[in-house]
Formats: sequence, structure tokens, C-alpha cells
Amino acid sequence: MNLKKENLKNILNFSELEKLFKNYSLTSGLDVTLYDEDGREVLCVRKKNNICNFAKDNEQCRSKIVSSGKKAAELGSAYIYETPCGLVMCITPLTIDEQTIGYITTGPVVLWDKDDYFLAEFQKKQRKLGIHLAEGEFDLLAVKQMDCAGMTSVSETLTMLVNYMVREERKYIEQRLEISRMNMERMRAAQEMKIRENSASRCVKYPIGLEKELITAVQLGDKTRAKQIINRFLNEIFSFASGDLEIVKAKLYEFTAFLSRSAVEAGAPLSSLTGIIKKNSKLLLENADFSDICRGTVDILDDFLEAVYVSRGKKTTNEHLYKALRYINEHFTENINLDVLAQNIFVSGYYLSHLFRKEMGVTFSDYLSKVRIERAKELLMEGRSVEDTAEAVGYGDGNYFIKIFKKYVGVTPSKYRKSMIE
Repeated sequence: MNLKKENLKNILNFSELEKLFKNYSLTSGLDVTLYDEDGREVLCVRKKNNICNFAKDNEQCRSKIVSSGKKAAELGSAYIYETPCGLVMCITPLTIDEQTIGYITTGPVVLWDKDDYFLAEFQKKQRKLGIHLAEGEFDLLAVKQMDCAGMTSVSETLTMLVNYMVREERKYIEQRLEISRMNMERMRAAQEMKIRENSASRCVKYPIGLEKELITAVQLGDKTRAKQIINRFLNEIFSFASGDLEIVKAKLYEFTAFLSRSAVEAGAPLSSLTGIIKKNSKLLLENADFSDICRGTVDILDDFLEAVYVSRGKKTTNEHLYKALRYINEHFTENINLDVLAQNIFVSGYYLSHLFRKEMGVTFSDYLSKVRIERAKELLMEGRSVEDTAEAVGYGDGNYFIKIFKKYVGVTPSKYRKSMIE
């Protein structure tokens, strides 16, 4: 689970986190704030006269938060640091699956006597930061005074509470991430529909190739690959249905039947699938919106995969075909052809070509092109140039890339990028 580029609001349950912060602040008497990895404030429980309210957008403060947060991550524990304005904060890393996704600060406090010298230094540093407070806006004497041991103790307590909540919610974190990605796919699909409607290529076909590829992954118990495909699959179904949720539901209902049959053929007992089928029927008969359908589909897919994984028996999907699909998805950026692929999975090119047509309903070159084009779309949406994108997905000839892209998408790469970014 790669969390580095994810928005924290897609990972954490902010409603529960805010309750935790409020209870912590009430108990400790200290303010608490969550920052992302770039030092941007994401959630805080803070008094109105906290100096951080006046300095939160200050570049020096943000830089200090990031550098101190990285130090805390290196130590794997709370780290006490002096802020640019001369007060003291404690920072702890927020870590999931050994990935630091943000920082939690608590404070500020004072670790020494608030004498005249300290007050003068504070005002000097405040002016240096460009902070000019009116009389009564901030009372330095009201800042809590603590020793280092006490400061570290309360911060580590907060860290343990947050990490406990993260561990308890790990399954829901994964689901929220999947739903977030699916929503992004939905928005992309809606935009692609407009592109297709305005282009000469208006024919949107039901994604049989993706369906077969997903069934292959399910039969082989490949959870990671199956989840990757389901995002693309829902995107294509949404495009196929032109946004009509009833058509989406009908296609998903039909697809569940395919999954059930594939799971049984892969060795899962029919009795283990009854509950999954009932859950799916209930979801598709309810008045669910797209988010509900995404959430339910992810949950149901997990159930199917688990049923296959725990009782894996015979696999009707050809092992050579699966190895070929996996190789293509791992090496599509390279200069591969049917002969190269056949050599790497130790079968003849003729036999491999036959497998693609029989099992997937497409040629090898069509499948490779589709994989490359899907990645090209992602890069173009990130703002990459057409030339860079062509090279990144395995096309040495930019003009050929443009021709292939237009064949599958309906517009040139530059028009697609402009439509998706605007």
C-alpha cells in the first residue's frame, strides 16, 4: 500500500481523529495539530490566541516542522524542538506500514523562566518572522510551562493513541483509498466520455478484455493485480454505461456471475460464495450512488479473492497466459514483441498468439497497446509532454504513438491532456 502521494483525508478518519485531538487537548491542556509531509496544516485543535494561528503560513515555521518531523521519523519517537519564534514544540511522526505520511505537533510550551530577557528575545524573533501582533492578540505569559520529561510524555501518549487508531482502522483505510481512486477513475471516465462524444470515435465497447483479465487474476488468487484491474474495469463500465447507474448495476450483476463461476472453477466451494452473492444482490437492488457501488464492489471483490485464496484448487486459467500478462504489465515500457515475450515464458510464439485470441479475445499487439495507452493517459494527466510520455510507455517513435493513441482513445495525446487538465 503506497501512501506517499495520497491525501491524508483519504487515509484517516478525520471525524474520529478530531475527537481524539479534542480529548487529548482537554486532558493535557496543550494544542495539537496534524501536518502533511510538506508541513501544511491539515487538522488542528488550537486555542484562538495560540501564536501558531498567526504563523501557520510562515515559510520558516513550515520548514522547521518538516525538518523536525524528519528528525523524529529517523529517531522513531517524539522530538522536542525550538520554533522560529522561540517557543518549544514536540513533534511525532505519523506512520502507517513503515511509511511516514505526516507529523503531529503538540504545544507550544516554555521550558524556562519567562523573564524580561526571554520576553525581549521572543518579540525580536517575532518581528524577524514578520509577525506583528496587536495588543491583546497573544499573551505569552499564558503559554504553559513544562519540563522536557513532561513534554515528551504527553506527546508520546498522543502518538500511541493515534497509532492505535490507525491499526484498528487499517482495513477501512485500504477501503477508503480504493474508493478515492475509483472516484478519480469515475471523474476521468466522465471526461473521457465527453472526449469520445466530440470525436469521430463514438463507439464505446463493453470491456470484455478487462473482464477476462480480472477473472484470470481471481482464479490465480492474485489480489494485488485483481485490485488494479477493478479500478480500470469500473472506469470502462462507467464509460460504457454513459453514466447511467442502472446500466452500471446491471453489468456488475452480470459480472458477479462470471466471478462466481470463475471462483468455483478455481476450487472455491459454492457454499462459500452464497453469502457474497447475497451481499452483491442487496447492494445492486438498493438505491446506491456511485460511491456506494465502488465501496461495495471492493468489499465483494475482497470476499471472492479470499474464497479463492483459502481454497485454491484447480486453475482453469492457462498458466502460460497469466505469465504473459504479468510480463507485459511489468515490461511494457521496453521494446518487446511476441517473440521476446514467448522466449521469456518458454513457449512458442504461435501458441502464445493462439492463447491471446482464444482466452482474451484480442491479439498480443492489441493487449500491449492497451496497457501502454492506459499508462500514457495517467502520465498525460500529470502534465507530461507527449514526447516524454511516448518514450516512457515504450514507443520510440512519437508519431506512431500519436497514431496508436488516437486509434484507441479517439483524440490525439495533446488534445487528451488539454481536456483532462482543464
